[in-house]
Amino acid sequence: MTTDKTALANAVKAIAAAAHADDLAGLYRAVMPPTGTDTPPAEVTAWFGTLLVHLALTASAASKLEQGASRETVSQWIGQTLGPAPTPALLRAQDPGRIDHTEAVNAAANYTRYHEYTVDLVRIGLTDPNQDPDARGVDAHCAVTNDKDARITVMAMLGRLADDPGRQG
Repeated sequence: MTTDKTALANAVKAIAAAAHADDLAGLYRAVMPPTGTDTPPAEVTAWFGTLLVHLALTASAASKLEQGASRETVSQWIGQTLGPAPTPALLRAQDPGRIDHTEAVNAAANYTRYHEYTVDLVRIGLTDPNQDPDARGVDAHCAVTNDKDARITVMAMLGRLADDPGRQG
C-alpha cells in the first residue's frame, strides 16, 4: 500500500477535529485506512504506523517547543494542554456502579503509560534532523502501533495536542 498523502492529511485533520470535539465515533472513523475494512492486515499496520508519525509531527509543530526540548518540558506542555491525569477516584466517581476500584486504578495507570508514549512521540518531531531520535520514541511507536487500546487513546491525545482544524484563529 502506498500511502495517499491527501488521505493521510485528511485523516490527521479528521482525528484532530474529532479529538477536539470529544467525538469518539468520529475518531474511530478518522483512523480507519482509506480502503476501510477490506485493507489487508499488513497494510493496516503500515497505515496506523504512518498515521501515528504524522499525528506526532503535527502535535510537535503545534507545541511551539524548541527542537531538542527535554522529556520534562514536553510532558509539562502535554499536561497543561490536556489537563491533569485522571485519578482512580475521579474515574470511579464517573460511574461508581460500573467502575470498580481495580478497573479505575488500571485505567489511571494506562493513562499514565499513554501520556509517556505521547511524550516520546512528540519528541520525535522535536529531534534535530542531524541527531538520531531517542530510542524511547521508536519503542513508543512500536508499542502504540501494536496495541489497539493504546493506539486509539494516543492518537486521540495527539489529535487534541494538534491545532483544531475547526477553530478559526
